[in-house]
Amino acid sequence: MYINFINLNRGQPSLDLLPTELFRKASQKVFSEPNAAKDILQYGPERGHPEFLENLAKFLTKEYNAPVSSKHLCVTPGASLSLQHTISILTRPQTRTRHVYLQDPTYFLVFDIFFDLGYRREQFVSVPDCADGIDIDVLEGHLKQEYREQAGGRDRDPMIFDSVLYCVPTHANPTGSVLSEEKRKRLVKLGKKYNMLVICDDVYDILTYEGPVPKRLVAYDLEDQEGKHVVISNGTFSKLLAPGARVGWVETHEDIINQLGDW
Repeated sequence: MYINFINLNRGQPSLDLLPTELFRKASQKVFSEPNAAKDILQYGPERGHPEFLENLAKFLTKEYNAPVSSKHLCVTPGASLSLQHTISILTRPQTRTRHVYLQDPTYFLVFDIFFDLGYRREQFVSVPDCADGIDIDVLEGHLKQEYREQAGGRDRDPMIFDSVLYCVPTHANPTGSVLSEEKRKRLVKLGKKYNMLVICDDVYDILTYEGPVPKRLVAYDLEDQEGKHVVISNGTFSKLLAPGARVGWVETHEDIINQLGDW
């Protein structure tokens, strides 16, 4: 019996799991198209090729078993660069954005991304991770103490956030916790109430093998039309196809998409 091993030091899948033949056939097909030069090798639309976005929306709708609209999607060069880009556009570590909230424990490489963008160690606030996800009571207590309630920064730049939460709601890295439905709803309301940007690394949702894929925080945010939209779902094909497939997407409201679309 053969076993596919994973390099636990770097999280690398066994080479025989990587779909080399699939990529070869896909590359041949796409470069055989009449408009390959324009569609593949030329500068493209800021948010991504419209046909790709439509196909991505159909794919995600099927995988999530919930509707996803292409107007809420933007192509990215992978989850890590997408996170960096999002933070640089929507937060101001030196002036406006005072705290970064993180699940404890969390994905260890995320710290360097925040450091590179000017955040300091004293701005990080850990929030305990429980079996049903991040401890919302602890997070809410800190927000009540540090921030006034508001309707999304009406008196200042409306697209800059006062704080930011980075989390992995589904199959969290490294604990594997899954945020409960009740906590997902509360977290969206807290984000709106205290002008907190909620960045969800939803990179493992589609790898749910038992039961339905949990409803994403961004879906709750998109359904709630009151106040400012605050949730970004960050996805990538590197966890679904191969680590070298550095193509991803964000799903969020059009107001935020318009801010992030210029890569």
